[in-house]
Amino acid sequence: MNMAKKPLEASEFPKRIRVFVMLIAGMFVFGTIAFTLLKGIPPAEAFIRTAESLAFIFQEQVWPGKALEIFLSLFGVFAIWWVLWSFFDMLIEGKLGEYIKVRKFLNKMRRMENHYIIAGGGRVGEELAKNLAKKGEKCIIIEKDSGVVSRLKRRELLVLQGDAHDESLLKEAGIMAAKAMIITLPDPEKALVATMIAKELNEKLDVFVRCENPSFINKLKKAGAKSVVVPEAVAAEKLMGEIAKA
Repeated sequence: MNMAKKPLEASEFPKRIRVFVMLIAGMFVFGTIAFTLLKGIPPAEAFIRTAESLAFIFQEQVWPGKALEIFLSLFGVFAIWWVLWSFFDMLIEGKLGEYIKVRKFLNKMRRMENHYIIAGGGRVGEELAKNLAKKGEKCIIIEKDSGVVSRLKRRELLVLQGDAHDESLLKEAGIMAAKAMIITLPDPEKALVATMIAKELNEKLDVFVRCENPSFINKLKKAGAKSVVVPEAVAAEKLMGEIAKA
């Protein structure tokens, strides 16, 4: 099997570490019980013998104790090789830097409060994020399209890839501690569902919605939207203001 064709994703590394810890813990339990039964020694001493075996320190000269030591040492070699291979695979494929960035990103998100969540990373969502950043406000964008997500990341905007209807993703974005949610989804039905889910998760949250269809205004307000903006209506009002000045 060609390992190079299947680079380890950044998100997989912590999972492998957890599996490694669980395997080592399991082997300590197994080794302690096995040495206790085979040699008739106290559990504390059996635990130490297990640790020595995993560290390639052999004391047994006869079977079956020697067989147990060999088994535990081989397992230790395999486990260490597996973790080191995972680490170097990430390093070679350039995933280690990505993993560090992901961890920093997640830590930054967990510390966020009184921030804005923007559902939709299109032109409107991006401009909102930029304007909020200029005012010193914290915000995070939720966007489904991977191409848009890449573009937003290149512009150093905080973005989570996924669906704004995903409750777990909204919680990850810190909806419980957010100041407001701004929904810029072009589909009014999806905007309505997003509003309902957001208010269900945090009833105190202020929700602002961009709506392309005026017939959804009342529905959105009943769902809990604080303000609903129809782009065409805003444009018409602005034009009328300019005409009045002429």
